[in-house]
Amino acid sequence: MRHFLFLLLLPCLLSAQEWTMLVYMAADNDLAQWADSDLVEMENFGSNEDINVVVQIDKPSIGCRRLLVGHGSSVTLEEMGPIDMCAWETLADFICWGMSNFPAERYIVILWDHGSGWTTIPSRSFGSDWSHGSVLSIASGDFRRALSAAHECTKTRIDILSFDACLMQQIEVAYEARDYALLMVAAQSVMPLLGFRYDNIIQSLHAEPGMSPSGLAEIIIQSTVENYSDSLPIAVSAINVAKTSGLIQELIAVENAVMEQPPVPSLQAARQTVQTFPALGFTPYPTDDLVDLGDLIHALEGIYTQVDLNGLIMDYAQTIVHADHWGDAFGSATGLTVWFPDVYVQFKQLLGSYGELDWTSSNWLGFLNWFYDSDDIRPTACSLAAAGPASDNDFRLYWSRSRDLAPVRYHIVEATGTAPVFSDGCEDSSLWNFSGFTLSSTNPHTGNASFFSGNASGLAVSVETKNNVVIEELGSLSIFLYYNTEDMADSLVIEYGAFRDVHYGYSGGWTERRVILPAGNHPLRISYYTNGAINEGGCYIDDISVDEWIGGRFIRRDLQDTI
Repeated sequence: MRHFLFLLLLPCLLSAQEWTMLVYMAADNDLAQWADSDLVEMENFGSNEDINVVVQIDKPSIGCRRLLVGHGSSVTLEEMGPIDMCAWETLADFICWGMSNFPAERYIVILWDHGSGWTTIPSRSFGSDWSHGSVLSIASGDFRRALSAAHECTKTRIDILSFDACLMQQIEVAYEARDYALLMVAAQSVMPLLGFRYDNIIQSLHAEPGMSPSGLAEIIIQSTVENYSDSLPIAVSAINVAKTSGLIQELIAVENAVMEQPPVPSLQAARQTVQTFPALGFTPYPTDDLVDLGDLIHALEGIYTQVDLNGLIMDYAQTIVHADHWGDAFGSATGLTVWFPDVYVQFKQLLGSYGELDWTSSNWLGFLNWFYDSDDIRPTACSLAAAGPASDNDFRLYWSRSRDLAPVRYHIVEATGTAPVFSDGCEDSSLWNFSGFTLSSTNPHTGNASFFSGNASGLAVSVETKNNVVIEELGSLSIFLYYNTEDMADSLVIEYGAFRDVHYGYSGGWTERRVILPAGNHPLRISYYTNGAINEGGCYIDDISVDEWIGGRFIRRDLQDTI
């Protein structure tokens, strides 16, 4: 049950003041003791006739409270009991409640907790609520939903949205907030445990209550960097989130110009020297997957001298309001980071989560895919429809766009019919020569058995049809696969003459693979190879069929998307 203790205080608080500071302390985790020390810092100055300092704090075994921070002590406004501080509804409710009950000319919202950025997995998100086992996801849209709901309630942009947390000054995070805040203040780097200097921040507001948002942002940055000078490297900045909409357009133009040619070695080398930010600790390495966007733009300027980067450079400079750092480790920090994994495998692993971000409209995924020059992600399937035939027997073909990070080319094949030339449900080995594969009843797609590769280091196993499969013109292969392999190291290979189809990674369960086969007279061979390191689970194969396409011929090749 909630207990409300503040009703008699509200009449004297409803007249608008200069600033309201709303601090959302999600401390139901291992940071609880640091929340207490930050609250003491706030109470060194607290609220006054010009400034409201309001806190919602949740700690293990204690539950959540709303406080009005005063000089020397705080008043409990509401006992909320156990509550999930990483639910987007909770954050939205606090912002709406705080701005409605403590009106001011300007608002700063500080999100206090662990932080690691944009994605959905626990090691990359904002916040950690131990009691509920939850995090506030950026990529799944929870962060944006919270800000949107708060904006719908208050009809007011937040003047400063700030994170007292690690690694949150990312373009992917900022772009989610572009419609709901003016400035965003956060660390590009890991934030030391002591976090912001709340006493300095509130003292500055007492001294100059009419301070502008950019002025307050600079105070937060300076006091934070100075607090760790001569002790821990740090990089903190303020950005104009509204400017990210213009930045994205300039970035797309540069990406398109750069991607007209394959990536050059000097760009690969630049990725190894660009400013990076580690997810843990304070020493950057080239293998870190967060890089400084401004430093990367500077590198592009030096490599692609024929490309006009002036618009991008100008928009980036206008986006950064103030940036500062201490320590040589972050000497090339300019104020904003972007996700740029060191290797393609890491890129693939988080591709699905990243694709949910609004920032993907920048075609950043396409740029990264081009940079790695290792694209093995298959386009999504498309559906086909025909209109006609008309009186002259002409007809039109339509198909849905196939989604992929690289441009997709389409081939159209015409045939008068199909005829089966090979079919096996993989219930026995009568049609096959086994070399290391086995018949398994553990995981059939249909029936009682499937072919299994085994799961060990140093495998080079195969299964091959005893007789050749004959295709006179064109044909198609349908095969069901279930595989879990070390990505880009172990591989499942389907071969028919010179045709090769390679699979690795995780199939996500049974999946049908359908491909066009050329004319030929060859055995169908399926091989599985592993290296000497990690073994993930091996491969299962089931329900294999090959059809001849009677009169099959290509009537169009290499068609591009038209819309």
